[in-house]
Amino acid sequence: MSTNEFDKEYFRIGRVNNNSYPILAVSNGGIYERKRNYVENPEPMEYRIKGTVPAKVSMVDFHKTPYSVVSQKIHDILAKLNIKGLQLIPATIIGKNDEKFEKYWFLNIYNKISAMDREKSTFDWDDDLSLANPIEKLVLNEKLLSGIPLEERLIFRLEENKVFEIYHKSVVDAIMATNPEGIMFTSVADWHI
Repeated sequence: MSTNEFDKEYFRIGRVNNNSYPILAVSNGGIYERKRNYVENPEPMEYRIKGTVPAKVSMVDFHKTPYSVVSQKIHDILAKLNIKGLQLIPATIIGKNDEKFEKYWFLNIYNKISAMDREKSTFDWDDDLSLANPIEKLVLNEKLLSGIPLEERLIFRLEENKVFEIYHKSVVDAIMATNPEGIMFTSVADWHI
């Protein structure tokens, strides 16, 4: 386990493993998921349940696409925090009988930081894609992160693998204070494949 203080202070977001919590797939092109930049005047996102639809579907506060889609409750917390590099884009989820679940939000995290300590992390580097995949164990670069003001690194995507969404403990605490369903956070110190 890492002794790096940043690895204890930062968390990877994840989905609670429950068969009734559906995994989503974007159904209107996913252009915002692929861009990973600020989007001017975005159209609402639309998602459908991916794969086999659970017999009992529970629409919870967090769903994966593999990017993050959150409920109004989590949106309200994040909006109050006014986080640099985070855009909340409206989303609708279409259920198995074409029912619509509105008041969901796609987290467009366009703050990207090359924060992986490549000497201490365990990963394979894909030269063709210029990314670390898979990352088996992540260690954050203390020197780099300590040079960035906290308000500029509250939430960010790991530049080395942009599917990794990293959250500061203060944001995690604010979200978890709402007792959300379907979401979990694992400290970078404890996270590994």
